Amino acid sequence: MSGFPMLPDLYFTGGKATWSDPRRLLREGLAQALVEARSRTLAWLAPFGQTRRAWGVPRQYDADPPLWTLGHVAWHAEWWCLRGVRQVDRGGVPVPVASEPALLDGADEWFDPDRIGPDERWDVTLPDVAVVKRYAAEVLDGVLRRIALLPDDDDLTLYPFRRALLHEDAQGEGVAALLQALGMAPAEAVGTGMAQPAGHGGTLHFPGGRFTLGWNDPDGFAWPDELPPQPTYVPAFEMDMAPVSNAQFLEFVEDGGYEHPAWWSPAGRQWLMTQERSAPRYWSRHPSTRAWMVERFGTLRTLNPDEAVRHVTLFEAQAWCLWAGRRLPAESEWELAATQNRGLQWGALREWTATPYEPYAGFAAAPSDGELVSHFGTHQAVRGVSFASPARLRHVRARWALLPEDDLAFVGFRTCAL
Repeated sequence: MSGFPMLPDLYFTGGKATWSDPRRLLREGLAQALVEARSRTLAWLAPFGQTRRAWGVPRQYDADPPLWTLGHVAWHAEWWCLRGVRQVDRGGVPVPVASEPALLDGADEWFDPDRIGPDERWDVTLPDVAVVKRYAAEVLDGVLRRIALLPDDDDLTLYPFRRALLHEDAQGEGVAALLQALGMAPAEAVGTGMAQPAGHGGTLHFPGGRFTLGWNDPDGFAWPDELPPQPTYVPAFEMDMAPVSNAQFLEFVEDGGYEHPAWWSPAGRQWLMTQERSAPRYWSRHPSTRAWMVERFGTLRTLNPDEAVRHVTLFEAQAWCLWAGRRLPAESEWELAATQNRGLQWGALREWTATPYEPYAGFAAAPSDGELVSHFGTHQAVRGVSFASPARLRHVRARWALLPEDDLAFVGFRTCAL
């Protein structure tokens, strides 16, 4: 990729045989993956073009502005990998402080999520597009050079670089969801896999028992919210093999599901009162045939009955479950099922669980975990990854969090028997 050359192999000792596990990438594998991640980020952002006007898109709830996202990706990598962040005691409170200034003056005020909230990101005046792109390029170049000089491949040494990689991977999906909301088509390079079938139906029975929830490996990378590992007992349960399909959800819609308060939780009814919904986001009726249509990145197409339903809120998932006599899986059930690998079909969409997003018992937040901690108690735990994410993010232990009313994300759900 032009502007992001790889460093010579002589700097590295890692071998390609170890690259299959993204949470254990060694130096050479990390360098290559970081370049690939940046290529993917820029490909998702390509539809916004080169001029500032094209990047000034209408405000979208539960999304970040595209130019802010690019700057934030660069800032996050620079903060973790280049700026020598240390903890300073201020009045008994540990505070992360950078030893080195940002490569772009003002980057901390513009792109630090602890300093600028979701609403302010849409109002702040950012530098020109070319300036932010140059900042992102300079940060990546600095990170690659720093990796080349690392003394070893120890987990502690590589932690910030692995974290920067997986963080950038996750941001790309947010840009993809923004494109969907704006009715814009992605670049061809990342435009594959937009229609994901629900897969084969049926259910899987799990006898339950004791297992360890969370990251329990002695090595590799773990996100803070996956720690510490939790010895957990899960009673026997039955779970759908695949997520709920459009056809299954359509039965609820055509049965007047959005018109009957009995199927909705109190929070769901309150959400529904603020909407003009009779179907999931992006669904509509063809004006002449009355067939159900769905918008996919600006293109209206006939609703695919076999595709997993997506862009549904937690409230819609809960209402469907109550109507169908089913329930959402607990987070521990989902992880146990994915860990046992007995035919569970996942990875096309993120999936709602029945569990509020909370820290595991014994969780200890670091000063740099402010954004993650801010989601505890307000968001819902979500599992899996979507078609818009690279395979690196697919992990049975990975936790995600969405606000209950979020239907911008590529999120669906599967159910369990009562």
